[in-house]
Amino acid sequence: MMKYWITIVCLWTGLLVHTMAGAQEPLRAAYYPTSPFVIETDEGLTGASVWLWDAICKDLSLEYTVEELPLDTLLRAIEAGNKDMFIVPLSITSERNKFIQFTVPFYVASSGILIHSAGNWQKFTAFLRSFFSLAFLQALAALFFVLLFFGFLLWLFERRRNPEHFEGGWRGVWSGVWWSAVTMSTVGYGDKVPKSSGGRIIGLIWMFIAITIISGFTASIASTLTVQNMGWNRKNIQDYKELPIASVNGSATEEWLRAHFFKDIRALPNLDACLQALDAGEVMAVAYDEPALKEIVRLDSASRYQLQESSYNLQLYAFGFSKMVSDTLVERISASLLEITESRDYQVVLSEYDLIQE
Repeated sequence: MMKYWITIVCLWTGLLVHTMAGAQEPLRAAYYPTSPFVIETDEGLTGASVWLWDAICKDLSLEYTVEELPLDTLLRAIEAGNKDMFIVPLSITSERNKFIQFTVPFYVASSGILIHSAGNWQKFTAFLRSFFSLAFLQALAALFFVLLFFGFLLWLFERRRNPEHFEGGWRGVWSGVWWSAVTMSTVGYGDKVPKSSGGRIIGLIWMFIAITIISGFTASIASTLTVQNMGWNRKNIQDYKELPIASVNGSATEEWLRAHFFKDIRALPNLDACLQALDAGEVMAVAYDEPALKEIVRLDSASRYQLQESSYNLQLYAFGFSKMVSDTLVERISASLLEITESRDYQVVLSEYDLIQE
């Protein structure tokens, strides 16, 4: 009789343990929209990482609830244990590894630079603005003053000895200015010629001074055009080190910019806010994960943006879990993730979202 009851108790205990093990609470997941990995639609969430996570849940019979959070809030929620995991792919860093359990990586990416596209008309108007700047107008005024000064000096020497070329009154002064301008530009019409010794000495001095002035003026114009051209042809992330640049607050790219001592980083809540700052002229560029920036360019039918050919800050994307989640569960998820990412279906999904890497 005793053996009978012992058998009943053992069977009941085993059944109870099995039931408790199978009755796992749904995972509390969080995300923030990051196309092409997490995309919000009327039907729900879609995207490459959403497909991958749903495939893992189907494989392991997992359930989850999901809530949208800004990236910095999401990280704090994971650290505090208020959320169990995030669906959005997150870069593995040493700092994050202190409070996040990462799965094995499932995608390799870099950070990129997004800027406004510069059309020919935009370049032309910028060119005109550089010519009509205050500094340029001041240089023109100074040049006219020098022309007037030497023209007047010549007129003083020539007005009596050479009245046929430099007559009296304002007409003679204007003839002197005309002569100084023709001499400076080395055109040499020969219609106005100094004949007095004093006038020729003034002419000789003005010729040497004019060479220096015209050389400096030409160099200034060339410098302005070169700087303007460089402004449209920044390619390396280091070219933006002293300029205002936007990135998503809490992102790996923002951490990289701060670690490399960029001077003016605008950390904004999300990528949409970064684009708004770029459109408003508050920043010169947006620095963020390259796949997300490529998706913006792909969907940009108005061709407002362009992605510069500069990659930096290599990143490994993975799913992350709170330290309070079972290590065993994270290991099972990693094993399932490996199998799925090696499948043909996953390659098709990557191709669908233009994530196939060369």
